[in-house]
Amino acid sequence: IQGSSVDVGIVGQVANLTAGAKRVLVFLDSNHTHEHVLAELRAYTPLVTPGSYCVAFDTIVEHLPPGATGDRPWGPGNSPGSAVRAFLADHPEFAVDTAIDDKLLISVAPGGYLKRLR
Repeated sequence: IQGSSVDVGIVGQVANLTAGAKRVLVFLDSNHTHEHVLAELRAYTPLVTPGSYCVAFDTIVEHLPPGATGDRPWGPGNSPGSAVRAFLADHPEFAVDTAIDDKLLISVAPGGYLKRLR
């Protein structure tokens, strides 16, 4: 599938491919702005099966010093990490699985392993 990850048609194609699947795991690693990641979370988390995950990569951007992302439009306050926090405030069916982060020595996705509880 090729196209914008938040395009309604693309989301629909992914939904069709995963319909009836026993387990669905979603990885988000696209445009890292807050609004884009939040749109991806809203679009794809309904596909995640209970007990599985949606992983938002590069939440580490939220912890970088200002200017560390160069000319990219994202940075602290406008990142996958800020989008995850906003998403979780309205979606109690997901929680950060800190056990995964605790096993990793280095991670680009701290706080980004979102487990679907129900």
